[in-house]
Parts: sequence; C-alpha cells; structure tokens
Amino acid sequence: MAKEARPRNLPLFTEAEVEERRPILLAGIKQYNDGYFFESHETWEDLWLQSPWPIRNFLQGIIQMAAAFVHLVRREYPGTIGLLSAALEKLDGFPSDYNGIDLARLVAEARRAHEELAALGPDRFEEWDQGGIPQIRLLEAGAASGAPGR
Repeated sequence: MAKEARPRNLPLFTEAEVEERRPILLAGIKQYNDGYFFESHETWEDLWLQSPWPIRNFLQGIIQMAAAFVHLVRREYPGTIGLLSAALEKLDGFPSDYNGIDLARLVAEARRAHEELAALGPDRFEEWDQGGIPQIRLLEAGAASGAPGR
C-alpha cells in the first residue's frame, strides 16, 4: 500500500498548538532512542511541516540526525556524514536545554560520533561502535518515560 503524500503549504501552528503536540515529539524521541530512526524521522516530520521558527529548525535538526543513522545502518557513508553535519549545523544555535531536552549533551555526542566516523572514513566507518549513537535525554521530571536514557 503506497503512503499518501503529505499536504504542503499548510498554515503554521501557533506556539500553543505546538505545545499541544508535544506527545508527537516525545513519541519520536522514544522511537529514536529505541533505534527506530526511520520511524522517528517520519513521526517528527509530521510535526515539522507546520511548526513555526525556531522549533521548525530544531525539528529539522533532529530529523536530519535520525536520517543520518538510517544511512549508517544502511552502510551509506556519504549520507551519514552529510546529514550529521547538517544536523549539527541546525542544532548548534539552540540553548543547551531547548524544549526540555539535554541538547548540549546530544550535540556533544553527535559531534563526537561525526568526528569518529569521519576519522574512519568511507572504507572503515562500518567498524564504528554503534553504541556511540547519541540518545535524546529529557531534562524535565516525569517526561523520562518518553525517552529512556542509557
């Protein structure tokens, strides 16, 4: 069964509407942390399409990070490195605790993964320990059930 195309040019959510959809963000975080990178990408994309700035840029950054690890699992070096670079570029400008996420830690771990993968290069990147894939950790009390730490 073919997936329906997402509608384009939808009106942007208000800040209140974005907050009402926080369960979508949390569901994507759980999928990502459980290793379902493609599924998290799809979950967040539904939210990203109608989100205003700056959350839109943030969502695109974590979507690109998830997509980078889809490429890693598929053993596609250029996509892994390129998407991790793009994700880091998007996420670098945000506060360390943006949207209740330990973004400082996520960015640091993603940067380390990028550096290690780049150092291995296209011929050896498959040797990289996938246990180094960063997890998304929440800072707020009670939300940890949406994103188990490791």
